[in-house]
Amino acid sequence: MKRTFSLLIAIAGIAILSTGAWAQGTGAFGMVDLKRVVDEYDQRKALEAQLQQMRDQMRAKLQWRANNLLLEEAELSEYENLASITNPTEQQKQRMQQIEQKSRQLNEELSQLRQKNPPTEQDTQRINQLTAIENRNREALMQLQDQFEQQLNARRDEMINQMLQDIRKAVAAVAQEKKLVVVFDSTQVLYASNDITTDVIRRLNRK
Repeated sequence: MKRTFSLLIAIAGIAILSTGAWAQGTGAFGMVDLKRVVDEYDQRKALEAQLQQMRDQMRAKLQWRANNLLLEEAELSEYENLASITNPTEQQKQRMQQIEQKSRQLNEELSQLRQKNPPTEQDTQRINQLTAIENRNREALMQLQDQFEQQLNARRDEMINQMLQDIRKAVAAVAQEKKLVVVFDSTQVLYASNDITTDVIRRLNRK
């Protein structure tokens, strides 16, 4: 995760122009190590933790649905809502257990029906009924996975953009204090002098 944030922000690059210093013909060039800024930015850890929590919750929901393909959508949604309750009541816990038990029974029923040779007409109808539910839920699961990926990517992009904005503001502030004309990403040059990386990190983390 840290590598993703560092890479994207480094690629974005940074060049801050101090218009006042430029107009007066004063000031100098400065350098900032963006990778180090990102790595040492305290807020990055909090953002990564949020993203990981979001990913874990999505994976848990997908795994639950993948293991319970024979339940109706209403039962799947009901269980997920109950599971999201921090301190469920005994009645709510019992309801969750009932749904879990029903799922196990349906899985066992379908397994036994598929082993019958030959199945009766009634068995075939039941197999078709359960298989239709299974296929419908499997298709819905794939759609949900795509939806989760889009949400995760959107949230990650939002976090990266916020970090970029924070870093640009910090670099601009330090550049103005030091009367620098332009600040470049030090990873894009062969030699870096007048490095303001530490000052930028301090400004970011003092919030």
